[in-house]
Amino acid sequence: MLSLYKPEQRLMAVLRSRQKNALEASAVGLVEVLARESGLPPARFGISGSLLVGLHRPDSDIDVVAYGAEAAKRIHATLLALLEEDECFHKYHTRDLKRLYVRRGLRHAIGFRDFESQEGRKAFQGRFLDHEYFVRCVKNWREITERYGDVRYTPLGRCAISAQVQDDEESLLTPCSYLVERVRVLAGVRCRRRPREIVSFRGRFAEQARTGERVVARGRLEGVKSEESHHFRLVVGESTTDVLKWVK
Repeated sequence: MLSLYKPEQRLMAVLRSRQKNALEASAVGLVEVLARESGLPPARFGISGSLLVGLHRPDSDIDVVAYGAEAAKRIHATLLALLEEDECFHKYHTRDLKRLYVRRGLRHAIGFRDFESQEGRKAFQGRFLDHEYFVRCVKNWREITERYGDVRYTPLGRCAISAQVQDDEESLLTPCSYLVERVRVLAGVRCRRRPREIVSFRGRFAEQARTGERVVARGRLEGVKSEESHHFRLVVGESTTDVLKWVK
């Protein structure tokens, strides 16, 4: 029998519950702070991960979902402020990042020092009270205009590039997207047109680079074809050797 789990419904159930365990209470507290400080209603949030399906343990992470592209910007700004001003919020320490680095199996993708500087400026992950948190922002259904079958995606092989971020408008979302220019192919598949965007379906590649920054990326090159256009993109996050990092 299939079960459908909805993050926003699960959050409402936990909010109404009179018998919350410590992790559930912290999750509710986190969402309440984010909602209050960002000015967003609790209905714009949900909880996912182990909390969503009832498989959480006392040391599990708090996985929060937020809905809407504009909400993502407000929540990001809110978290940046809270990490600086609120004693309940903390960025990852080096020991936390070392554990994260090992858990993600990134030894063949990026050196730890680069990983530490990359992750250290992020706001969607950190610690709230005694628990790690991760906030994933997704579009509302009404913000999704592409219909299944409108666009054809063709895998073309592995590729590594360097590029400059032209637009980071959708960098806070999952999937995230970075429009790029001044692209140089470093290794792998070469094509008539260089990729004009870098995308990832993994939340950990959100907040990864900002407009104007130079980046190095490695992933799978795809052709993207619709009735209106044909271009190429680089998809990162499908392999432990994939990388997207800004270059100092």
